[in-house]
Amino acid sequence: SGTALPALLAAVNADGSDYAYIASERLGRTSSKEQYAYFYDQSTVVLTAPGITYPEPEGTDPFHRQPFIAPFAACGGTFDAVYIVVHTDPDEATEEIDALDAVVEYSRGIYPAEQDFIVLGDLNADGSYFDEDGATTMRCEEYTWLITNDFDTTTKSTDVTYDRIIITGGASTDYTGEAGVFRFDTAYGLNQTMTEAVSDHYPVYAIFWTGRDGD
Repeated sequence: SGTALPALLAAVNADGSDYAYIASERLGRTSSKEQYAYFYDQSTVVLTAPGITYPEPEGTDPFHRQPFIAPFAACGGTFDAVYIVVHTDPDEATEEIDALDAVVEYSRGIYPAEQDFIVLGDLNADGSYFDEDGATTMRCEEYTWLITNDFDTTTKSTDVTYDRIIITGGASTDYTGEAGVFRFDTAYGLNQTMTEAVSDHYPVYAIFWTGRDGD
């Protein structure tokens, strides 16, 4: 019905906060569609250009749901970065993760002055979907995986690292070294039923310096 995102925004801003969001169109190869959205605090972060849905090269279809690309900058600081969010299809997670390098290269062409790119989302990057220790185009000197294989990003009995944050080399000097999984069940004293009613995934996070960016 298109009401979920405005309702979430209203709830987040109910305490006087000043969040906004941008959302992609509904994406998916089948009748089942999903949307990406970035929620951001306008008192600390500014969107510097409209979001872009990755245009797959003609004759190709590497993603079930194309990544959604958006550039943000810190207010009152120097840190800016281009974010690339994706939810891979579990049955094609390996192929889609390997295709993300091409999305980063496309983004470099759109934002040639930018050196900081952050790939994030539910990559299904573990378990039977993806060999987390195997070779991939996203594991090379250019990329650092901040959410590493030892994290569990799911709220159920599984112990897997589906959700990831991956940065390019340019962002490494701005990264504080702190990243992890937010255990909202522990933070808010939720039982398992209540936790799974919220989500079967935990949020993941990474923290960056806002005043050290040189590009």
